[in-house]
Amino acid sequence: MKNNFLIIIFIVFFSEVLSAENFDISAKNISIDKKNEITIFKENVVVQDEYGNLIKSDYASYDNKLQKLNVRENITVQTSEGYNIEASEIELDKKSKFILSKKPSIIRDKQKNEIYLDNFEYLAKKNIFKSVGNIKIIDQFDNVYKFSQIYIDEKKKELIGTDSKVFFNQKDLIVNEGNKPRIFSNTTNIKNNMSNFTKSTFTTCGYRDNDKCPPWELTASEIRHDNLNKTVYYDNAVIRIYNVPVLFFPKLAHPDPTVKRRSGFLIPSFQDSKNLGAGLNIPYFWAIDSDKDFSLTNKLFVNEHPLFLGEYRQALDDSNLIFDFGYTGGYKKTSSLKKAGDKSHFFAKFTKKFTLDENRENNLEINLKHVSNKKYLKLYRIESTLVDNFETSTLENFLDFNHYDDERDLSLNLKASVYSDLRDNYNDKYEYILPEINLNKYLYSKNFGYGDISSNVKVRNYDTNKYEKFFTNDLKWSFDKSFNDLPYDGAFIAHLKNVNYEAKNINNLKEDTTNEIYGAIGYLSSVDLIKQDNQNTSHFLKPKLLLKYAPNHMKKNDDTNAGLFRKNIFDLDRVNSSSNFEGGASITYGVEYEAAITNDKKFNFSIGQIINEKKNNKNMSNSSSLDKRFSDVVGNLNYTNNDNFNLNYNYVLDRKF
Repeated sequence: MKNNFLIIIFIVFFSEVLSAENFDISAKNISIDKKNEITIFKENVVVQDEYGNLIKSDYASYDNKLQKLNVRENITVQTSEGYNIEASEIELDKKSKFILSKKPSIIRDKQKNEIYLDNFEYLAKKNIFKSVGNIKIIDQFDNVYKFSQIYIDEKKKELIGTDSKVFFNQKDLIVNEGNKPRIFSNTTNIKNNMSNFTKSTFTTCGYRDNDKCPPWELTASEIRHDNLNKTVYYDNAVIRIYNVPVLFFPKLAHPDPTVKRRSGFLIPSFQDSKNLGAGLNIPYFWAIDSDKDFSLTNKLFVNEHPLFLGEYRQALDDSNLIFDFGYTGGYKKTSSLKKAGDKSHFFAKFTKKFTLDENRENNLEINLKHVSNKKYLKLYRIESTLVDNFETSTLENFLDFNHYDDERDLSLNLKASVYSDLRDNYNDKYEYILPEINLNKYLYSKNFGYGDISSNVKVRNYDTNKYEKFFTNDLKWSFDKSFNDLPYDGAFIAHLKNVNYEAKNINNLKEDTTNEIYGAIGYLSSVDLIKQDNQNTSHFLKPKLLLKYAPNHMKKNDDTNAGLFRKNIFDLDRVNSSSNFEGGASITYGVEYEAAITNDKKFNFSIGQIINEKKNNKNMSNSSSLDKRFSDVVGNLNYTNNDNFNLNYNYVLDRKF
């Protein structure tokens, strides 16, 4: 009450010094220096000028002679148009109506863009900011703008900057991780969803040492980005490769990268390779209709024939169709390593879903892949919807049909495949699997447990004269059983495998029609231990033990890929072969641990090892370590922190550590 009374006395007594039409000031403590004609305000200082700009701080002083208000300490300013300013010191000039600062400041607008300034002038009457020096803006999408001068009109929502450098970090503007999209220009003008860049250069290339010119860039007298229509326009555009002009467009326009579907040129990209040299990719997207589109990419090389790539996509009733193709005339200059001749590829994919009723469904997929040259995909680094990895060594052509019946717990898969080998040192190009049939049925008995039975028919022809025909049946069963109400989970498990085959010219397989039966039984037990600590972290510890016995004698297994992994260590058959089965008696032990720190933060750890009754080294592949009495130690480490970060590590420790 006392402070409010002092404020009232101050305003009345000094009304000629601070008229209400200029400044309205309140503070917790007010003192007067009569000699110097200075009024000092301390604690909870609030200043409002005649235009509605509001300033808050811990200290202010008003010089009656100069008619200037100096504000310091924890300053925040809210302009009448809703901009917020953080500054260490500002000055209000009564005569010129300016708010000034010569110290670093931060301005935030209504869209939460942040503007970092070395200094600024704010014309309160017109709501205009001006600044000269090192200026940086970080917008709401994390894009960075740098200027040497800036002009901001709050009412017109307009920004003008000179010596502009814009670095785009917005996720949907970056095509791949190597892109560093940026625009450098003489001036930048941003107003009403339109951004104009005059005398500008644009590139997506990464940075080079010593600020060398990028591998490719597009220069233009003006670049305009219409954010409302999601379109980028260019006037007098020149595409340069290593600063050499190669293409000129008086007018050019394309949708910006945030547009999912609209006809027009897309952002070009640059590539440089040892065999082909420098090249520029110019993609064009054609939205033919609501259910179909086409993209054409011209790869223009400085010293070689161009490559033309096309991709056609169409959505049909419960189905999708994709055609992917490419053509090039090949090398211009040939040699012993660079063979003459054109090169091409054609890929196609068709998928169809047949819904029979609420419990039954059929799915059909057809894939066709052909290349005219084994090195074509890798040489031209072909990447598309149907090319997962241009360094692939195998192309698979297949027809795949799946039937699912949830009511009967039944699934059926029919597949025919032809593999093309792209390796130079492999002379036999094709491998045929025709047919491959998989039938799986889930079984359940209330009194005797649960399991599944599967049958597989596979006919394979490869390496010209190698032939094998397999008919394999697998029965897996589990029966939960614990003893004496002990606090653990236990189950008897069994696996019975019947293998029937014919083979020609294949090591370790008989050429006569052969029938074999394998099997194993085991008991798998585990204990669930749970602890909750004071930090609300849940700890789950599960020791596990598997006792296994398989009476059969397995064939020699030369499969170098028959490795031992965390996921299969507690299985009865770790060989995972259609024609073989792991034999002998063994004990498998291990531990699984999980710490649930929060709902989205978890840590998992597992470790396990197998002890065999005796060595199996004559028949078991040494790559699995199952041929030894003590196997290698296998396990997994996993740390998850929300959906954006996941660290997973599978490890194998030598049995001798």
